[in-house]
Amino acid sequence: MVEHRERSTQVAASEGTRAGPNYQKILVGTDGSACSLRAGKHAVYLAGRLGAELIALNVVNMDWAYHTGIHYGEAIAELEKSGQTATETIEALASKDGIRCERRVIKGYKPHQAIVEVAEREGVDCIVVGAIGKGAFERVMIGSESEKVVRFAKCSVLLIH
Repeated sequence: MVEHRERSTQVAASEGTRAGPNYQKILVGTDGSACSLRAGKHAVYLAGRLGAELIALNVVNMDWAYHTGIHYGEAIAELEKSGQTATETIEALASKDGIRCERRVIKGYKPHQAIVEVAEREGVDCIVVGAIGKGAFERVMIGSESEKVVRFAKCSVLLIH
């Protein structure tokens, strides 16, 4: 894969054409949903084509857990378990193609903020996230974590519908 990429870059440079983006590290945000699985498949594809490293990230939404009241501890444990499963799914997809994938499950009150912070700290070149189609009213009332990632990230973001 690396040899192919180097050859493609050399050919593009020798022909005077522009090479594509040089993503070396890609972060995919996953919550285990079908939409985030599609995002994971895109991230794995990109990582494979570009020879990039992959980080599969799940953010345990502490705010959701807080609203469960006395069941807070149980909610955190369940969300962490779900996050492990979600990141393992992405890692399994990546390993089929021989792509290095690091799994992370972290806690945060604002998932979009945690995603952006990890991306900045790790020097990520591209964030891949899924977007579940919501109506305009829902977006105004509750917002969209993926839209906030697009707004606040300092690197490229690929939004998968």
